[in-house]
Amino acid sequence: MTSPEQFKTAPIGNGKLEIGRFTHGYEDMEVEGQGGGANVMLGSFCSIGRGVKLMLDQSPTLDRISAFPFGEMFTEHLGGAETHAPAQGGHDVVIGNDVWISANATVLGGVTIGNGAVIGPNATVAANVGAYEIWAGNPAQMVRKRFDDAVCAKLQELCWWDLPLPLIQQMAPLLSTQPTVDLIEGLQGIVSDLVTFTDESAA
Repeated sequence: MTSPEQFKTAPIGNGKLEIGRFTHGYEDMEVEGQGGGANVMLGSFCSIGRGVKLMLDQSPTLDRISAFPFGEMFTEHLGGAETHAPAQGGHDVVIGNDVWISANATVLGGVTIGNGAVIGPNATVAANVGAYEIWAGNPAQMVRKRFDDAVCAKLQELCWWDLPLPLIQQMAPLLSTQPTVDLIEGLQGIVSDLVTFTDESAA
């Protein structure tokens, strides 16, 4: 059985799914449009609700007379190689770290969701979501940021999800409290002390 602290990869069609450590709920995630070579990058410490769907190739070809996929469907009746089929190709989905995607949300191909973002239930996300933003609705729109700009910037600098597991275990009680700039700077101090100690030990 794979440890939750390991990074994982899996094929999706002729693309690839990358999953960060301690991310959970991805087992029930549905990925559509796997034939176009698109990839899904899912960061660490993400929470994925039931019924979440990623649609990597969500659009018909709009610059042709018909949106029907001639050359792909019913080729024995409608033609094959001689038919100018729409170009194959999906669109990557990139989901950052510490992202919460609620139940039955849909994320369209080409979307990037930033670190710490929250997606509401039943939302359809068709545009990029910034770090620490809350989006909801169909189509999804930004409701608000989770924290003020100064706190969001400090959290982006901290990148706690990339730290060694023992340090995250030490910081976990503080990571479960409301953030302030002073608190985050204190956590950055803990990280700096560890880096200094590690460098001195290696010397």
